[in-house]
Amino acid sequence: MRPILVQIPSKLLFFIALALAAVLFARDLLNRRRVPGAKLGANPLLLVAGALAIVKYRSPTGSFIPEVGTFSQAWLPVPIYSYGVMLGTSMIIGWFLAMRNAKQDGMSTEAAGAIYMWSAVYSIIGARLLYVLTNLEVFTRDPLEIVKVNNGGLVAYGGMIGGVLASWYGCHKRKIPLLKWGDVGAPSVVLGTGITRMGCFLFGCDFGRRSDLPWAVSFPKDSPAWHRHVSEYGLSPQALRSFPVHPTQLYELLVGFFLFGLLMYLRRVRRFTGEVFLAWIIGYGILRPIIEVLRDDDERGNVGPLSTSQFIGLVSVVLGTALLLQLIRRYRRDPGSLRLWETPVGTPAPAGGPSGSSGSVVSRAVPGSSGARKRRKRR
Repeated sequence: MRPILVQIPSKLLFFIALALAAVLFARDLLNRRRVPGAKLGANPLLLVAGALAIVKYRSPTGSFIPEVGTFSQAWLPVPIYSYGVMLGTSMIIGWFLAMRNAKQDGMSTEAAGAIYMWSAVYSIIGARLLYVLTNLEVFTRDPLEIVKVNNGGLVAYGGMIGGVLASWYGCHKRKIPLLKWGDVGAPSVVLGTGITRMGCFLFGCDFGRRSDLPWAVSFPKDSPAWHRHVSEYGLSPQALRSFPVHPTQLYELLVGFFLFGLLMYLRRVRRFTGEVFLAWIIGYGILRPIIEVLRDDDERGNVGPLSTSQFIGLVSVVLGTALLLQLIRRYRRDPGSLRLWETPVGTPAPAGGPSGSSGSVVSRAVPGSSGARKRRKRR
């Protein structure tokens, strides 16, 4: 368990932020001389705001504006949390993977990048919102805790729901079929799930039930598992480690990597659009509730006898299976109508082309029309 990977001296960060702000501001001024009317960028102001925030929250004076003696005293370091590092890593790797898949499926990388960006933002919002909803009694006592994501508290299914809703809006806005984007983005999601679970393991959250299996792990004193074992299972407060538990974080890591391999294989052999996306929905919906049986953390919420994630997982399996059967029937009637990766989408229409030629609808010549007559002449 290592919730904080490294601690960076905050004074150093303060001066680096100010130096970068000065360099970027000077660059913008020079550019404005070369190009009259060019706008000044907002990055210098953001860096200055960041530097002042460091003074506020890391210096001993606790004010945004440095005071006399502020720099002569020791400052608190800036912690880099393992969960945040793994979450950021998963998003960066997922970005490059999604761009690769988008090119393969004939999708504009500009459109795919915009959808991915907003889906990532709203996945974090959704993950936090579901955690808050399942632990309302905690946040009603101290609403400021809602924004303290560094203390943990993101639910995977909340992130997936938020990401899907943002994806739907982004695809609708750009006239891109949602299932087509789903086949592009789903591998990034499951790979990111696996990588992020390593952050959960290092942080110590999402731990499993007590176990005597050879691969069971124990977490150090003051970890979430240690606190639960002291309060619920009679562990001595002087104990240096918790009881051995199932490493459910690593189980979910393996599930994420397994589903990633499966989805990437399906992208090679798929018959119709949506097959990859629904394999993620159904596969994760089956495997996640199984792992939930082995979980022992008490911040997951409940829907009747099921945990929140078990309930959402089972509902997603039912809905995903129903949609899969519908797509199979449609594919059998008209295979070409569901092989959407063969049709480019999200690219600008050619000059003089029809306004609806963004790629989501392919126009076909009607027999007897001028387009059909021209085609017959070319034969």
